[in-house]
Amino acid sequence: MSLSVFQIIGLAISIVGIAGLAIWSGTRPQSYGKVNSSPIVAGIIMGTLVGGSSTVGTAQLAFNYGMSAWWFTLGGGIGCLIVALMYSKAWRHSGCLTLIGIITQEYGPKTGMAASIMSSLGTFINVIAQLIAGTAVIDVIVPSLGLIPALLITAAFMTLYVILGGTQGAGMVGILKLVLIYVSMIGCGIMVLHLAGGLGGVKEMVAGIDNPDGIHFYSLIARGAGKDIGAGVSLVLGVLTTQTYAQAVMTGKTDRGSCTGALVSAFLIPPIGIAGILVGLYMRANFPDIVAKNALVMFTKMYMPPILAGVILGTLFIAVVGTGAGLAMGISTIVRRDILARYTDKMKDDRINQSLSKVIIIVIMALGVLLSSGPFGDTILSFGFMSMGLRGAVVFVPMTLALWAKGKINHTCTLISVIASPLTVLLFGTVWTLPGGLDPLFAGIAVSIICCGIGWIIGTKRKRILFFHPQEIDPNNYAVAIDSALCSRAPEIAQLLAKHLDIPCYDSEILTEASRISQIPEEQIVRYDEKFVVAAFDFMARDDRNLALPPTGAFVQAQIDACRSLASRGPCILINRFASYALDEETTVKVFIDAEFESRAKIHAELNHIGEATSRKRLRKMERIRTRYYKARDKHWGDPENYAFVVNATEGDPDRLAQVVTQRIEYMFGKTQSDILSQVNPG
Repeated sequence: MSLSVFQIIGLAISIVGIAGLAIWSGTRPQSYGKVNSSPIVAGIIMGTLVGGSSTVGTAQLAFNYGMSAWWFTLGGGIGCLIVALMYSKAWRHSGCLTLIGIITQEYGPKTGMAASIMSSLGTFINVIAQLIAGTAVIDVIVPSLGLIPALLITAAFMTLYVILGGTQGAGMVGILKLVLIYVSMIGCGIMVLHLAGGLGGVKEMVAGIDNPDGIHFYSLIARGAGKDIGAGVSLVLGVLTTQTYAQAVMTGKTDRGSCTGALVSAFLIPPIGIAGILVGLYMRANFPDIVAKNALVMFTKMYMPPILAGVILGTLFIAVVGTGAGLAMGISTIVRRDILARYTDKMKDDRINQSLSKVIIIVIMALGVLLSSGPFGDTILSFGFMSMGLRGAVVFVPMTLALWAKGKINHTCTLISVIASPLTVLLFGTVWTLPGGLDPLFAGIAVSIICCGIGWIIGTKRKRILFFHPQEIDPNNYAVAIDSALCSRAPEIAQLLAKHLDIPCYDSEILTEASRISQIPEEQIVRYDEKFVVAAFDFMARDDRNLALPPTGAFVQAQIDACRSLASRGPCILINRFASYALDEETTVKVFIDAEFESRAKIHAELNHIGEATSRKRLRKMERIRTRYYKARDKHWGDPENYAFVVNATEGDPDRLAQVVTQRIEYMFGKTQSDILSQVNPG
């Protein structure tokens, strides 16, 4: 049955109106700051959450199971309420722009990267669900079009929707879409009541449905308590762990405005599902042989006034488009801010950010079309619920603990959690089943709780002394030779250690002494410190007499001689410059000061006023050169077995670390008989 002229007019009015608003809002200046009012916040949330699953999918599931189809919109409303009451302020005051950023900030980049990938996978599955829902609408409007053209049209609209409108456009269009959805769905619900003769007629209609399987159409758990309650929990956790919804809250102008926007969403979303349920049941009673996913669209064509029917069809299509576009925008944000930003500082450029966002969204849509046309089936809500469950299993427990249990969870355990939990959901959702028909989300959340619970028991206390190889040292004749990783704060710790031991500390002084002994100009020794050089001319020399440039070996030998000379004057601390190689084993306490790479990269970025991505690249390059320089002469440089102990300086208080090292050295002097070894890993 083809569309009438008036239905086509209504369809054009809704699509052109919404598309025009998206394009207009896209021409306005875009910002990544906190700029959205509470209506825009609500518009972004509802414009994304109320889509194909809330409308077309709800009517589809109601066609088969009745009231249990309410869980998508009911769970979405409950999730928004929890966001407003508990998470909104915490998210905004976390200092992060993404939920994955909160996890990364607390547990480190490895956990953040794993969460980014797994969470994006869950969101992508929901994009597929929206593409499938879009084909349901197009299939009724243009029955002869075919699956692949319908997918391509849906994907094209989704891409244009977000590219032209952006975040603010999604909010403004979300408000208009919400108004049209309410008019459409409530109108459809009222029409069902009219056709059935009121609530009493609806009861009689449902009672007359051919029901050989004995389905309880008025039950919220018609598919089984485990499955339906699990679906509701999936929706709640999905709302709490989806970047698009969090992004709406984080970009609100004020805490109160963001909270209000989430509250408005919480109360406006659930009623939409009731109308979809009425339509699904009506079509089941009167047209039991139709394809379930077409129930809402067919009802609209058959029973609603022509122009309104066209508006509803256009709105349903845009609802699907808006949700898919919003989810794609969330994936794009995670990819740009939590993955790519680790490798390049160009993500700080708004123009590059916006251009890359468009490319990522196009790629997402292309992959979505490819997979949607494959053997995935067409049960829309099954995709939606699995998507929510995956995101919930990945993010919910680690993110919640990062907000309210800072510094208490072991990072390795959270890394295991964000990988094992979604895999558990996938396995129990596709290969195995839980007893009693329980939703696989419960298995995923259980794994996450167990992993993070173990992490809580273990704690995050870092080992400050990673290795301890005590030796007998004469307190009147010794030297402390400190080797260190770049940007591990070794000079600061060494100075404090010297203060505690009451001995001198030599750092740059080693280079001065090397120049005195070797007669190599000090400016050359400083310039080529820890670098390979060849015998040539020093074109950087300020004095013609210093043009001759010795080979690397001459610089190295000068530093070795300088370390021996300074150590011969009495107990002291020597920092790097082959001190651990130059001095006698019997009289030298060899120490290596290390720190986690991310901590050192951050220090390097601050010292050099560069972005963290650039800092990581430079630091890795500098470390390769520096390690090769030292190991060319000292094959055991950096090997823990070559040192009395190795210190982990990651985020530790330098003075406390110096005190710990002092204790270990005094233990080797034999000055104290207390069991210092039992304190090997203090906080």
